[in-house]
Amino acid sequence: MEKIKLKDIIPYFLMFPAILVGILAMISNGVSSSVWMQNIIIWIVGSILGCVFLTKTKHKQYDKLIDRRPIIIIALLIAPFWFDGFDGIHRWIQFGPLSFYIASIVLPLLLIYLWKLVGNKQYVYVIGLNFIVLVILLLQPDAGQVTAFACATSILLWHKMNNKLLELFNLIMTTTIVILSWIFIDDLAPVPYVEDILFLVKDMGVTWFVIGLMSLILLLFPFFFNGKKSTMSLTLGVYFLVMMIVTFFGHFPMPIMGYGISPVIGYLVAITYLNKIKR
Repeated sequence: MEKIKLKDIIPYFLMFPAILVGILAMISNGVSSSVWMQNIIIWIVGSILGCVFLTKTKHKQYDKLIDRRPIIIIALLIAPFWFDGFDGIHRWIQFGPLSFYIASIVLPLLLIYLWKLVGNKQYVYVIGLNFIVLVILLLQPDAGQVTAFACATSILLWHKMNNKLLELFNLIMTTTIVILSWIFIDDLAPVPYVEDILFLVKDMGVTWFVIGLMSLILLLFPFFFNGKKSTMSLTLGVYFLVMMIVTFFGHFPMPIMGYGISPVIGYLVAITYLNKIKR
């Protein structure tokens, strides 16, 4: 069993300010505690499980686990089409009263898998998986996830792939799909405490708005500012950064700050894996 060090748990605590600011904004707008409590509960449980994972799981064992997952991940992304959805939009898997925004859970895991494949120089396979995932997201439709995933995989391939022709093909393909996703963007009305949470924070005052922005920057710290940057950390960092940016241009969930346990789970997966490869 490996010992947990302070540097291992810091990324989990960096999530707390954004969660707290989001909760305060929800409370000030009369959102039920049954809603905002979900974010903090999944943060606590997920952080504990992440620490347990770091102490007990060997890195090589996790590598093998990742290598078995692409088909399952693709299947999970397709699964929302078997549910009713909302106004023709299929992004969620429903279990009773719970709805899981599945792309925000599995895409960070898929980016880790693609990073491993690129490291093994399986470029054609990576581009093929990238295309399949982007088409699925386009059909859901989910312009936010299309844009974030496309930017992340472009960074990944740009840093690692040494085939200029394939790089150009991938760039043209991803750019085309991103443009199409914004042309055929959905018209689903935003939920204030999900997509517009930062504006609720702004309504609390300029000071709270500045604190809110700083708390979002803290979420990027493990990827861009914590120790030596790697292609993997940059890829995941770009993914979460774009997910924040697109909320200003469309009705997409603000990760961690806004209500929704799925983005919290996806973020926990990302920082736990980065912790593991740095140990």
